[in-house]
Amino acid sequence: MTDYIVIILFLWGLYSIVGLVFPIAPFSSRKAASISLVITIALLFFSRPLLERKGSDQTLDDFKLDQTRETADSAIKENAIRDVKIPEPCGQGGIAMGDVVAVTGEHLLHASADQNSSKIKNVKASNILGKDHFHQIDSSTTVRRLCVQEEWAEVQIVTPDWLTHVKGWVPNTALREIESNEYGGRIYVEEDFYWDSETSQFKKDIINIVNKISHENENCESIDPYTVAKSTSQSSPGDPVFFVTCGSGVDAFNVWFRPSDADVDTTFLAKKPLGKVSAVNQCEEVAKKAALNPSTVEFSKLWDLAYLPHKSGRERVISTFTAKNSLNMERSYRINCLFDGSQLIEIQIAEQTS
Repeated sequence: MTDYIVIILFLWGLYSIVGLVFPIAPFSSRKAASISLVITIALLFFSRPLLERKGSDQTLDDFKLDQTRETADSAIKENAIRDVKIPEPCGQGGIAMGDVVAVTGEHLLHASADQNSSKIKNVKASNILGKDHFHQIDSSTTVRRLCVQEEWAEVQIVTPDWLTHVKGWVPNTALREIESNEYGGRIYVEEDFYWDSETSQFKKDIINIVNKISHENENCESIDPYTVAKSTSQSSPGDPVFFVTCGSGVDAFNVWFRPSDADVDTTFLAKKPLGKVSAVNQCEEVAKKAALNPSTVEFSKLWDLAYLPHKSGRERVISTFTAKNSLNMERSYRINCLFDGSQLIEIQIAEQTS
């Protein structure tokens, strides 16, 4: 704003000078033009401190901006350094890596970094079976390296998840890095699988398909490649069908495939369930179709209703309904509907007795 005022005063001063030479409006005389010029010069003189102050303010602002940028750059560098986790020393000249790795072969867990040290006893299995059993790791296992020494490493089981409390020492040669794709997902290799006479015929195809499932199926964040096996119920002569297990515990489910799926545009996207409202409505329709008098069906959508979705894309609806029989007597029934994606694959209806 101050800059504009100075420019206006400067232009008015020039105009006043012209008024001294030529009588022009609004000056009635050269004297009036002279007075205007003097006033303009005085105003310009007094506005100089304002300009200097503004300049110093701008310099101060620039300094503060530069200082802020330097502080931000320093903070970014400090955070970057802080994010880089430097492994700490452990044990006798070891390094606490803390990373998760895969296992090659089968190996017993030892109490210390010595082949002759005692083995880690599986107390639960020993008590059940009546003789000593020891914890071991194999290709179906992933472990976290707690302390890596020259020839041995202390590890803790990561998968399977029911053995995460188990720790022990194994030779470094038993462990290998887990390969990852550009998205950070695991790449499964031949050493991750258990091969039998049925699966070993299709090694390349099975490895490719399992990696495809891992990449495409959002519900298969964890796959147990050790579970790959031929399905006796779905296979037929000349048309073998295999499966692999995704997830663990109550979230575990199988994904089925053929070796030929490796050569075609077969996708293994996660099945999308119908959703509670649609599944319940379809189950109610099933109840009405099963009743002798559909118009008398009263389907419970609140008190007796159970909706059970699963990672596999399946969902189960369990409820009760009442309907009148051929004698016009009201009876109570329990219904169980199982959906696989959008397809109803199983129905169970049973009369409830008091």
